[in-house]
Amino acid sequence: MSIVTFTVLRSSLYDELDHRLTATTAGMATGDSVGIEVSGRRPTGYGWARFGDDLYIALLSGDRRPRGPGPRYPDPPPPSGTHVTVPGDTSAPHAEYRLVTARLADGRTAVAAVDTASTEAAVRHAVQVVVAVQLLADVVLGVLGVLVVRRSLRPLEHAARTADRVAAGDFALRLVDARVAPKTEVGRLTDALNRMLDQIHAAFGARDASEERLRQFVADASHELRTPLQSIRGYGELYQLGALPDTQAVDEAMDRVLAEVHRMTRLVESLLMLARYDEDDPADLEPVDLGRVVTESCRDAAAVQPARPWTVTVTADVTVRGDEAQLRGVVANLLANVRMHTPPEAACSVELSVAEGDAVLRVRDEGPGIPAEALTHVFDRFYRADKSRSRARGGSGLGLSIVAAVADLHGGTVRAQSPPEGGGTLIEVRLPAL
Repeated sequence: MSIVTFTVLRSSLYDELDHRLTATTAGMATGDSVGIEVSGRRPTGYGWARFGDDLYIALLSGDRRPRGPGPRYPDPPPPSGTHVTVPGDTSAPHAEYRLVTARLADGRTAVAAVDTASTEAAVRHAVQVVVAVQLLADVVLGVLGVLVVRRSLRPLEHAARTADRVAAGDFALRLVDARVAPKTEVGRLTDALNRMLDQIHAAFGARDASEERLRQFVADASHELRTPLQSIRGYGELYQLGALPDTQAVDEAMDRVLAEVHRMTRLVESLLMLARYDEDDPADLEPVDLGRVVTESCRDAAAVQPARPWTVTVTADVTVRGDEAQLRGVVANLLANVRMHTPPEAACSVELSVAEGDAVLRVRDEGPGIPAEALTHVFDRFYRADKSRSRARGGSGLGLSIVAAVADLHGGTVRAQSPPEGGGTLIEVRLPAL
Protein backbone atom coordinates (compact mmCIF):
# COMPACT_ATOMS: atom_id res chain seq x y z
CA MET A 1 0.00 0.00 0.00
CA SER A 2 2.85 2.40 0.78
CA ILE A 3 4.59 1.68 -2.53
CA VAL A 4 1.36 2.25 -4.45
CA THR A 5 0.71 5.45 -2.48
CA PHE A 6 4.20 6.84 -3.18
CA THR A 7 4.00 5.91 -6.85
CA VAL A 8 0.61 7.58 -7.30
CA LEU A 9 1.73 10.65 -5.34
CA ARG A 10 4.96 11.07 -7.39
CA SER A 11 3.09 10.53 -10.64
CA SER A 12 0.51 13.14 -9.63
CA LEU A 13 3.16 15.71 -8.73
CA TYR A 14 5.02 15.13 -12.00
CA ASP A 15 1.72 15.48 -13.88
CA GLU A 16 1.35 18.90 -12.28
CA LEU A 17 4.90 19.83 -13.39
CA ASP A 18 4.14 18.63 -16.93
CA HIS A 19 0.93 20.65 -16.99
CA ARG A 20 2.86 23.73 -15.85
CA LEU A 21 5.45 23.22 -18.58
CA THR A 22 2.78 22.68 -21.24
CA ALA A 23 1.02 25.87 -20.18
CA THR A 24 4.36 27.77 -20.30
CA THR A 25 5.24 26.60 -23.84
CA ALA A 26 1.70 27.31 -25.00
CA GLY A 27 2.10 30.89 -23.74
CA MET A 28 5.44 31.14 -25.53
CA ALA A 29 3.83 29.93 -28.77
CA THR A 30 1.35 32.82 -28.68
CA GLY A 31 4.08 35.47 -28.35
CA ASP A 32 5.45 37.64 -31.17
CA SER A 33 8.38 36.75 -33.33
CA VAL A 34 10.69 39.21 -31.56
CA GLY A 35 10.60 37.63 -28.14
CA ILE A 36 8.48 36.31 -25.32
CA GLU A 37 7.78 37.99 -22.05
CA VAL A 38 7.30 35.80 -19.05
CA SER A 39 6.48 37.40 -15.70
CA GLY A 40 7.53 40.79 -17.02
CA ARG A 41 10.90 39.57 -18.34
CA ARG A 42 11.93 38.92 -21.90
CA PRO A 43 14.58 36.31 -22.61
CA THR A 44 17.31 37.35 -24.98
CA GLY A 45 19.89 35.36 -26.89
CA TYR A 46 20.16 31.64 -26.64
CA GLY A 47 20.83 31.19 -22.92
CA TRP A 48 18.58 29.89 -20.22
CA ALA A 49 16.33 32.51 -18.71
CA ARG A 50 15.42 31.71 -15.13
CA PHE A 51 12.08 32.71 -13.70
CA GLY A 52 11.41 32.24 -10.02
CA ASP A 53 13.30 29.53 -8.20
CA ASP A 54 12.74 26.62 -10.54
CA LEU A 55 11.51 27.61 -14.04
CA TYR A 56 13.94 27.81 -16.98
CA ILE A 57 13.00 28.85 -20.55
CA ALA A 58 14.95 29.34 -23.75
CA LEU A 59 14.34 30.23 -27.42
CA LEU A 60 16.44 28.32 -29.99
CA SER A 61 16.95 28.71 -33.68
CA GLY A 62 18.16 25.91 -35.90
CA ASP A 63 20.36 23.45 -34.07
CA ARG A 64 21.51 25.84 -31.38
CA ARG A 65 21.58 24.72 -27.79
CA PRO A 66 20.80 26.87 -24.71
CA ARG A 67 23.80 28.30 -22.85
CA GLY A 68 24.35 29.10 -19.22
CA PRO A 69 23.74 27.26 -15.94
CA GLY A 70 20.61 25.16 -15.81
CA PRO A 71 19.27 21.93 -17.34
CA ARG A 72 21.42 19.90 -19.74
CA TYR A 73 19.76 20.04 -23.12
CA PRO A 74 19.34 16.49 -24.44
CA ASP A 75 21.01 15.34 -27.65
CA PRO A 76 19.14 14.59 -29.78
CA PRO A 77 16.34 16.96 -28.75
CA PRO A 78 13.08 15.36 -27.73
CA PRO A 79 10.06 15.57 -30.05
CA SER A 80 7.91 18.63 -29.65
CA GLY A 81 5.39 18.29 -26.80
CA THR A 82 7.20 15.33 -25.19
CA HIS A 83 8.08 15.66 -21.51
CA VAL A 84 11.43 14.22 -20.46
CA THR A 85 13.59 14.24 -17.34
CA VAL A 86 17.16 15.53 -17.78
CA PRO A 87 20.07 16.08 -15.42
CA GLY A 88 21.68 19.43 -14.60
CA ASP A 89 24.80 20.78 -16.26
CA THR A 90 28.25 20.72 -14.74
CA SER A 91 27.30 23.43 -12.25
CA ALA A 92 24.58 21.22 -10.69
CA PRO A 93 25.36 17.58 -11.66
CA HIS A 94 22.97 16.06 -9.07
CA ALA A 95 19.95 18.17 -10.03
CA GLU A 96 17.15 16.90 -12.24
CA TYR A 97 14.78 18.84 -14.44
CA ARG A 98 11.58 18.18 -16.24
CA LEU A 99 11.83 19.52 -19.79
CA VAL A 100 9.54 20.04 -22.81
CA THR A 101 9.96 21.66 -26.24
CA ALA A 102 7.45 23.36 -28.56
CA ARG A 103 7.78 24.62 -32.17
CA LEU A 104 6.87 28.31 -32.55
CA ALA A 105 5.13 29.89 -35.52
CA ASP A 106 8.34 31.71 -36.62
CA GLY A 107 10.28 28.43 -36.80
CA ARG A 108 12.13 28.79 -33.53
CA THR A 109 11.97 26.22 -30.72
CA ALA A 110 10.65 27.15 -27.29
CA VAL A 111 12.15 25.15 -24.42
CA ALA A 112 10.78 25.10 -20.86
CA ALA A 113 12.24 23.21 -17.90
CA VAL A 114 11.44 23.08 -14.23
CA ASP A 115 13.58 21.91 -11.32
CA THR A 116 12.16 18.73 -9.68
CA ALA A 117 13.94 19.30 -6.35
CA SER A 118 10.82 20.63 -4.57
CA THR A 119 8.73 17.78 -5.98
CA GLU A 120 11.20 15.13 -4.88
CA ALA A 121 11.44 16.85 -1.47
CA ALA A 122 7.66 16.63 -1.13
CA VAL A 123 7.75 12.91 -2.03
CA ARG A 124 10.57 12.27 0.46
CA HIS A 125 8.66 14.10 3.18
CA ALA A 126 5.56 12.05 2.43
CA VAL A 127 7.66 8.86 2.60
CA GLN A 128 9.07 9.85 5.97
CA VAL A 129 5.63 10.69 7.37
CA VAL A 130 4.02 7.49 6.08
CA VAL A 131 6.89 5.29 7.30
CA ALA A 132 6.80 6.92 10.73
CA VAL A 133 3.02 6.49 10.95
CA GLN A 134 3.30 2.89 9.79
CA LEU A 135 5.98 2.07 12.34
CA LEU A 136 3.86 3.59 15.09
CA ALA A 137 0.81 1.70 13.80
CA ASP A 138 2.83 -1.53 13.74
CA VAL A 139 3.82 -1.04 17.37
CA VAL A 140 0.25 -0.23 18.40
CA LEU A 141 -1.17 -3.15 16.40
CA GLY A 142 1.49 -5.45 17.83
CA VAL A 143 0.57 -4.50 21.40
CA LEU A 144 -3.15 -4.79 20.65
CA GLY A 145 -2.56 -8.10 18.87
CA VAL A 146 -0.71 -9.52 21.87
CA LEU A 147 -3.50 -8.42 24.20
CA VAL A 148 -6.24 -9.78 21.92
CA VAL A 149 -4.45 -13.08 21.34
CA ARG A 150 -3.78 -13.55 25.05
CA ARG A 151 -7.41 -12.77 25.80
CA SER A 152 -8.54 -15.17 23.08
CA LEU A 153 -6.21 -17.92 24.29
CA ARG A 154 -7.24 -17.53 27.93
CA PRO A 155 -10.13 -20.03 27.54
CA LEU A 156 -7.68 -22.48 25.96
CA GLU A 157 -5.34 -22.06 28.92
CA HIS A 158 -8.32 -22.69 31.19
CA ALA A 159 -9.17 -25.76 29.10
CA ALA A 160 -5.59 -27.01 29.42
CA ARG A 161 -5.64 -26.60 33.20
CA THR A 162 -9.02 -28.34 33.37
CA ALA A 163 -7.70 -31.18 31.19
CA ASP A 164 -4.72 -31.58 33.55
CA ARG A 165 -7.10 -31.83 36.51
CA VAL A 166 -9.30 -34.29 34.63
CA ALA A 167 -6.23 -36.35 33.80
CA ALA A 168 -5.50 -36.37 37.53
CA GLY A 169 -8.91 -38.00 38.12
CA ASP A 170 -11.38 -35.16 38.70
CA PHE A 171 -14.01 -36.01 36.05
CA ALA A 172 -16.68 -33.73 37.52
CA LEU A 173 -15.01 -30.55 36.14
CA ARG A 174 -16.52 -28.71 33.17
CA LEU A 175 -15.35 -25.82 30.99
CA VAL A 176 -17.46 -22.73 31.68
CA ASP A 177 -16.51 -19.26 30.38
CA ALA A 178 -19.27 -16.71 29.73
CA ARG A 179 -16.95 -14.62 27.54
CA VAL A 180 -16.59 -17.36 24.92
CA ALA A 181 -19.13 -17.18 22.10
CA PRO A 182 -20.57 -20.65 21.46
CA LYS A 183 -20.14 -20.40 17.67
CA THR A 184 -16.44 -19.51 17.71
CA GLU A 185 -13.69 -22.10 17.35
CA VAL A 186 -12.90 -21.86 21.07
CA GLY A 187 -16.61 -22.07 21.91
CA ARG A 188 -17.06 -25.19 19.79
CA LEU A 189 -13.94 -26.70 21.34
CA THR A 190 -15.27 -25.96 24.83
CA ASP A 191 -18.62 -27.55 23.98
CA ALA A 192 -16.91 -30.61 22.47
CA LEU A 193 -14.67 -31.02 25.53
CA ASN A 194 -17.68 -30.73 27.86
CA ARG A 195 -19.55 -33.40 25.87
CA MET A 196 -16.48 -35.60 25.94
CA LEU A 197 -16.15 -35.14 29.71
CA ASP A 198 -19.86 -35.98 30.12
CA GLN A 199 -19.37 -39.17 28.13
CA ILE A 200 -16.24 -40.08 30.07
CA HIS A 201 -18.00 -39.39 33.37
CA ALA A 202 -20.99 -41.47 32.26
CA ALA A 203 -18.68 -44.26 31.07
CA PHE A 204 -16.85 -44.35 34.39
CA GLY A 205 -20.17 -44.27 36.22
CA ALA A 206 -21.42 -47.16 34.10
CA ARG A 207 -18.16 -49.01 34.71
CA ASP A 208 -18.41 -48.52 38.47
CA ALA A 209 -22.04 -49.61 38.43
CA SER A 210 -21.13 -52.63 36.31
CA GLU A 211 -18.31 -53.57 38.65
CA GLU A 212 -20.63 -53.17 41.63
CA ARG A 213 -23.25 -55.36 39.93
CA LEU A 214 -20.56 -57.90 39.10
CA ARG A 215 -19.34 -58.00 42.70
CA GLN A 216 -22.89 -58.35 43.95
CA PHE A 217 -23.59 -61.02 41.35
CA VAL A 218 -20.50 -63.02 42.34
CA ALA A 219 -21.41 -62.69 46.02
CA ASP A 220 -25.03 -63.77 45.38
CA ALA A 221 -23.98 -66.67 43.16
CA SER A 222 -21.44 -67.81 45.74
CA HIS A 223 -24.08 -67.57 48.46
CA GLU A 224 -26.57 -69.58 46.41
CA LEU A 225 -24.02 -72.28 45.59
CA ARG A 226 -22.62 -72.45 49.12
CA THR A 227 -25.81 -73.85 50.67
CA PRO A 228 -26.18 -76.95 48.45
CA LEU A 229 -22.42 -77.54 48.60
CA GLN A 230 -22.53 -77.46 52.39
CA SER A 231 -25.45 -79.90 52.36
CA ILE A 232 -23.60 -82.28 50.06
CA ARG A 233 -20.46 -81.97 52.17
CA GLY A 234 -22.45 -82.60 55.36
CA TYR A 235 -24.02 -85.81 54.03
CA GLY A 236 -20.61 -86.94 52.76
CA GLU A 237 -19.02 -86.39 56.18
CA LEU A 238 -21.90 -88.26 57.87
CA TYR A 239 -21.26 -91.20 55.59
CA GLN A 240 -17.50 -91.13 56.30
CA LEU A 241 -18.10 -90.97 60.05
CA GLY A 242 -20.49 -93.91 59.92
CA ALA A 243 -23.40 -91.82 61.13
CA LEU A 244 -25.70 -93.45 58.57
CA PRO A 245 -26.52 -96.73 60.34
CA ASP A 246 -28.45 -98.56 57.62
CA THR A 247 -29.26 -98.67 53.95
CA GLN A 248 -32.42 -96.60 54.35
CA ALA A 249 -30.46 -93.74 55.95
CA VAL A 250 -27.87 -93.91 53.16
CA ASP A 251 -30.63 -93.84 50.54
CA GLU A 252 -32.24 -90.80 52.17
CA ALA A 253 -28.88 -89.04 52.30
CA MET A 254 -28.27 -89.81 48.61
CA ASP A 255 -31.73 -88.50 47.74
CA ARG A 256 -30.93 -85.23 49.51
CA VAL A 257 -27.53 -85.03 47.80
CA LEU A 258 -29.16 -85.55 44.39
CA ALA A 259 -31.79 -82.93 45.20
CA GLU A 260 -29.07 -80.38 46.01
CA VAL A 261 -27.18 -81.35 42.85
CA HIS A 262 -30.32 -80.82 40.78
CA ARG A 263 -30.82 -77.42 42.40
CA MET A 264 -27.21 -76.45 41.65
CA THR A 265 -27.66 -77.66 38.09
CA ARG A 266 -30.76 -75.50 37.62
CA LEU A 267 -28.94 -72.52 39.09
CA VAL A 268 -25.93 -72.97 36.79
CA GLU A 269 -28.19 -73.44 33.78
CA SER A 270 -30.02 -70.22 34.64
CA LEU A 271 -26.73 -68.35 34.92
CA LEU A 272 -25.55 -69.73 31.59
CA MET A 273 -28.87 -68.74 30.07
CA LEU A 274 -28.48 -65.16 31.30
CA ALA A 275 -24.92 -65.02 29.98
CA ARG A 276 -26.09 -66.32 26.60
CA TYR A 277 -28.87 -63.72 26.45
CA ASP A 278 -26.31 -61.00 27.11
CA GLU A 279 -24.27 -62.15 24.09
CA ASP A 280 -27.05 -63.06 21.61
CA ASP A 281 -27.37 -61.04 18.42
CA PRO A 282 -30.86 -59.57 17.86
CA ALA A 283 -30.27 -59.89 14.08
CA ASP A 284 -30.81 -63.69 14.38
CA LEU A 285 -34.45 -63.31 15.51
CA GLU A 286 -37.31 -64.67 13.36
CA PRO A 287 -41.09 -64.06 13.22
CA VAL A 288 -42.85 -65.96 16.03
CA ASP A 289 -46.59 -66.47 16.59
CA LEU A 290 -46.73 -65.18 20.16
CA GLY A 291 -50.41 -66.09 20.53
CA ARG A 292 -49.66 -69.76 19.95
CA VAL A 293 -46.72 -69.66 22.39
CA VAL A 294 -48.88 -68.11 25.15
CA THR A 295 -51.79 -70.51 24.56
CA GLU A 296 -49.60 -73.62 24.69
CA SER A 297 -47.69 -72.40 27.76
CA CYS A 298 -50.95 -71.68 29.62
CA ARG A 299 -52.24 -75.15 28.68
CA ASP A 300 -49.09 -76.70 30.18
CA ALA A 301 -49.45 -74.64 33.37
CA ALA A 302 -53.10 -75.66 33.72
CA ALA A 303 -52.06 -79.31 33.42
CA VAL A 304 -49.63 -78.86 36.31
CA GLN A 305 -52.19 -77.07 38.53
CA PRO A 306 -55.66 -78.03 37.27
CA ALA A 307 -57.32 -76.76 40.47
CA ARG A 308 -56.16 -73.13 39.99
CA PRO A 309 -58.67 -70.81 38.28
CA TRP A 310 -57.09 -69.87 34.94
CA THR A 311 -58.34 -67.13 32.59
CA VAL A 312 -56.61 -66.90 29.20
CA THR A 313 -57.45 -64.15 26.65
CA VAL A 314 -55.34 -64.21 23.50
CA THR A 315 -55.76 -61.87 20.50
CA ALA A 316 -55.38 -63.66 17.19
CA ASP A 317 -52.48 -63.04 14.80
CA VAL A 318 -50.03 -61.49 17.26
CA THR A 319 -46.57 -61.92 15.71
CA VAL A 320 -43.25 -60.66 17.01
CA ARG A 321 -39.66 -61.01 15.83
CA GLY A 322 -37.82 -63.19 18.30
CA ASP A 323 -36.56 -66.58 19.42
CA GLU A 324 -39.44 -68.95 20.12
CA ALA A 325 -37.59 -70.97 22.77
CA GLN A 326 -36.68 -67.81 24.69
CA LEU A 327 -40.22 -66.45 24.46
CA ARG A 328 -41.58 -69.77 25.77
CA GLY A 329 -39.13 -69.39 28.64
CA VAL A 330 -40.52 -65.93 29.40
CA VAL A 331 -44.12 -67.18 29.64
CA ALA A 332 -43.03 -70.28 31.57
CA ASN A 333 -41.10 -68.21 34.11
CA LEU A 334 -44.04 -65.86 34.66
CA LEU A 335 -46.45 -68.78 35.20
CA ALA A 336 -43.91 -70.58 37.41
CA ASN A 337 -43.71 -67.45 39.62
CA VAL A 338 -47.50 -67.59 39.98
CA ARG A 339 -47.37 -71.26 41.02
CA MET A 340 -44.46 -70.67 43.40
CA HIS A 341 -45.54 -67.46 45.15
CA THR A 342 -49.34 -67.69 45.32
CA PRO A 343 -51.70 -70.16 47.00
CA PRO A 344 -53.08 -72.92 44.71
CA GLU A 345 -56.59 -71.48 44.95
CA ALA A 346 -55.52 -67.95 43.85
CA ALA A 347 -56.85 -67.06 40.39
CA CYS A 348 -54.50 -66.16 37.54
CA SER A 349 -55.36 -64.36 34.31
CA VAL A 350 -53.18 -64.21 31.18
CA GLU A 351 -53.95 -61.63 28.48
CA LEU A 352 -52.22 -61.06 25.14
CA SER A 353 -53.23 -58.01 23.08
CA VAL A 354 -51.82 -55.41 20.70
CA ALA A 355 -51.52 -51.76 21.78
CA GLU A 356 -49.68 -48.89 20.07
CA GLY A 357 -47.82 -51.25 17.75
CA ASP A 358 -46.62 -53.50 20.62
CA ALA A 359 -47.58 -56.98 21.63
CA VAL A 360 -48.60 -56.68 25.30
CA LEU A 361 -48.55 -59.75 27.57
CA ARG A 362 -50.12 -59.29 31.03
CA VAL A 363 -49.95 -61.98 33.73
CA ARG A 364 -52.04 -61.10 36.79
CA ASP A 365 -52.51 -63.15 39.95
CA GLU A 366 -54.56 -62.67 43.11
CA GLY A 367 -51.80 -63.64 45.50
CA PRO A 368 -50.27 -61.65 48.36
CA GLY A 369 -48.49 -59.24 45.98
CA ILE A 370 -45.02 -57.67 46.10
CA PRO A 371 -44.00 -55.05 48.72
CA ALA A 372 -43.77 -51.54 47.28
CA GLU A 373 -40.08 -51.19 48.22
CA ALA A 374 -39.27 -54.38 46.28
CA LEU A 375 -40.90 -53.42 42.96
CA THR A 376 -37.78 -51.65 41.64
CA HIS A 377 -35.61 -54.71 42.40
CA VAL A 378 -37.73 -57.69 41.38
CA PHE A 379 -35.86 -57.96 38.05
CA ASP A 380 -32.42 -57.92 39.70
CA ARG A 381 -30.53 -61.18 39.69
CA PHE A 382 -30.81 -63.26 42.90
CA TYR A 383 -33.27 -60.78 44.40
CA ARG A 384 -36.00 -62.09 46.69
CA ALA A 385 -38.78 -59.89 47.99
CA ASP A 386 -39.27 -62.23 50.96
CA LYS A 387 -35.85 -62.61 52.61
CA SER A 388 -37.14 -65.27 55.00
CA ARG A 389 -38.48 -67.51 52.24
CA SER A 390 -36.67 -70.82 51.91
CA ARG A 391 -34.64 -71.45 48.80
CA ALA A 392 -36.29 -74.77 48.31
CA ARG A 393 -39.65 -73.06 47.98
CA GLY A 394 -38.61 -69.68 46.71
CA GLY A 395 -36.17 -70.58 43.94
CA SER A 396 -32.90 -68.82 43.11
CA GLY A 397 -34.29 -65.37 42.32
CA LEU A 398 -33.33 -65.53 38.63
CA GLY A 399 -36.74 -66.09 37.02
CA LEU A 400 -37.73 -62.45 36.52
CA SER A 401 -34.12 -61.59 35.65
CA ILE A 402 -34.37 -64.01 32.73
CA VAL A 403 -37.70 -62.43 31.71
CA ALA A 404 -36.13 -58.95 31.73
CA ALA A 405 -33.06 -60.14 29.79
CA VAL A 406 -35.17 -61.78 27.07
CA ALA A 407 -37.43 -58.72 26.79
CA ASP A 408 -34.41 -56.46 26.42
CA LEU A 409 -32.88 -58.78 23.79
CA HIS A 410 -36.12 -58.54 21.78
CA GLY A 411 -36.23 -54.73 22.03
CA GLY A 412 -39.06 -54.77 24.57
CA THR A 413 -39.72 -53.78 28.17
CA VAL A 414 -41.10 -55.41 31.29
CA ARG A 415 -42.64 -53.87 34.39
CA ALA A 416 -44.19 -55.08 37.63
CA GLN A 417 -47.15 -53.56 39.48
CA SER A 418 -48.46 -54.54 42.88
CA PRO A 419 -51.11 -54.32 44.05
CA PRO A 420 -53.05 -53.46 40.88
CA GLU A 421 -56.79 -53.07 40.93
CA GLY A 422 -58.13 -56.19 42.65
CA GLY A 423 -54.88 -56.93 44.51
CA GLY A 424 -52.11 -59.40 43.69
CA THR A 425 -49.30 -58.86 41.20
CA LEU A 426 -49.29 -57.75 37.56
CA ILE A 427 -46.34 -58.40 35.26
CA GLU A 428 -46.53 -56.67 31.87
CA VAL A 429 -44.20 -57.51 28.96
CA ARG A 430 -44.17 -55.33 25.82
CA LEU A 431 -42.54 -56.50 22.60
CA PRO A 432 -42.52 -54.80 19.17
CA ALA A 433 -45.20 -56.42 17.02
CA LEU A 434 -44.89 -57.15 13.30
